[in-house]
Amino acid sequence: IPQNNRSQIIETQNNWILLDAYNANPSSMELALKNFAKSDNNNKTVILGDMFELGSHARAEHKSIIELLKKNGITSAYLVGSEFYSNNTNDGYQYFKDFESLKAHLILHPIHNQSLLIKGSRGMALERLVELL
Repeated sequence: IPQNNRSQIIETQNNWILLDAYNANPSSMELALKNFAKSDNNNKTVILGDMFELGSHARAEHKSIIELLKKNGITSAYLVGSEFYSNNTNDGYQYFKDFESLKAHLILHPIHNQSLLIKGSRGMALERLVELL
């Protein structure tokens, strides 16, 4: 049973969480999203943090992940970090410039009864969200 933020399953009082906040790159993000979309879980929501160290490809890769969400029928997403934020196209997903903005939002608008995939680069430290969920 993983306990290092790599495909770690956590059940809180309010939600079921698949925490994969140790690393993220375009291929791992794509695979995680496709598998989560195909899962039997109900009430699916994703919380994705920026993928770091992509250089000049960063904007295009983050845009591709947003398109992948749509293609896989994921309608509830919280996207956090400057790269995702700069790709906001008013598509119904929720965008946050940084972790603190997302945290403030979740304190005011808690998530309940969801199956959550949390994934982002190590530098995003998205495991800090678990206590709010």
